[in-house]
Amino acid sequence: MSRPQLLFLHLGMQKTGTSYLQSIFWRNQAELARQGLDLVPDSKRGAFHLMLRVRDRFQPDLDPPAVAGALERFTRDLADAPGPRALLSQESLAACTPTQIKTLLDACGEREVHVVLTVRDLGRQLPSAWQQTLQSGASMEYGAYLTRLQRLIRNDSHESRRLHLDPPLVLARWAEHLPPEQIHVVTVPPRGGGPTLLLERYCHVLGVDPTRLETEVASSNTGLGRVQSEVLRRVNADLGPEVKRRQVYGDVGKRYFAVRVLGRQDGRRIKVPAEFEAWCRELSESHIAALTAARYSVEGDLGDLRSASSAFAEDEGDPHEREVAAAAVGALVAMLEERAEDRVAARQPAVAAGPLPVRASRRLLGRLLGRSRGRLRARGISH
Repeated sequence: MSRPQLLFLHLGMQKTGTSYLQSIFWRNQAELARQGLDLVPDSKRGAFHLMLRVRDRFQPDLDPPAVAGALERFTRDLADAPGPRALLSQESLAACTPTQIKTLLDACGEREVHVVLTVRDLGRQLPSAWQQTLQSGASMEYGAYLTRLQRLIRNDSHESRRLHLDPPLVLARWAEHLPPEQIHVVTVPPRGGGPTLLLERYCHVLGVDPTRLETEVASSNTGLGRVQSEVLRRVNADLGPEVKRRQVYGDVGKRYFAVRVLGRQDGRRIKVPAEFEAWCRELSESHIAALTAARYSVEGDLGDLRSASSAFAEDEGDPHEREVAAAAVGALVAMLEERAEDRVAARQPAVAAGPLPVRASRRLLGRLLGRSRGRLRARGISH
C-alpha cells in the first residue's frame, strides 16, 4: 500500500522565527522540490490571500479579487502538486477558530495533514508581540499591552492576540481533528544557540536537508528598539483610519516607516518589566506541562520555553522624552535624505550642461546632510 501524500501546516506562532524560515523556503523552492517538498501556494502573497479567506477576513471592496477564490485554488494546486510532501506556512493561521480549522482541513483533500507550531520563550516573545501590534498600526503603550494580555489570559479569553501567545490552546483545537503524532512542536533555541539550529529543527520535521539550502536571506521582519517602538506608537496614534487600513498601512507604516526608517536606527533591546516576571514564569511552566501531557512530537527541548533572567528588567519604563525626540528627528533626517536622493536621481537626465554624475551628486548630497547630522549630534540628538 502506497504512503499518503503529506501536507505540513506551519501555523506560527507569531514572532517565533516564522519570517526567517519562510524567507529561506521561498528562496529555495527549486531545491525543496528536488527534495520532494512543494510550497502550496507557491508565493507569500498567495499564502496571505488563503489566510484571509480561511479566517473570514476578506474585504471585497478593498482586497484583490484573487482572495475570493483562494481556498478553491489551494485545493486544486495541492491536488496537482507532484511531490510526496507539501508545505503551507502562514503564522496568522494560528488564530483559526474551530470552524475555520474545519474549513481548511476540508480543503486539504486526501492529504495526511501534519501541524507544525514554532514556539518561543515569553521573555523574548512578549516584546516582539507588542512590536507586531505596532507594525500593524496599533498604538497601545507597552505596559498597558502587557497588563491587558495578562488579564485576557487569566480570564481564559480566546481573543486572537491571546491565542498567538498560548501554544497549548492553539494546538488543542487542532488535536480535535488530528492525532498527537501528527502535531509537531518546534522550539526556538535560547540566545547563544547555533545560528541555524532553528532551521535544522524545522527541516528535520519536514524531511528536508538544510545543508542544501541557500540560507543567506535579508531580514523581512526587523525588530525595533525600545525608543524607536515608542516613536512608531505615537505616530500610529495620530494616523487617520484611511492610512491604518490593512491594505495601506502594510506598505507605508510597516515596510517603509517601521522597517526602512526606524529599523535602521540603533536601539536598545526591549525587555519585559520585572513586575511581570513571576507571571511569565508561571505561564511558561503551565505551557510546558500542557504540551508534555498532550504527547505531541517535540523537536528541540520544551525547556527552551523558560526565559533567561536577562529578558527582564527592573527599569523597563517609558523612554525619556529626549530619547524619543532624538529618534524622531533621526527618522525625519533619514526620510529627507531618501527623498532628496530620489529627486537628484529623477532630475539627473534632464540637466542640459555640465551635470555631475549621479554618484558624485549623491556623494555631495551625503556630505551636506552629514554636516546636518553632525550638528544634531553636537546638540545631543543622533540617529
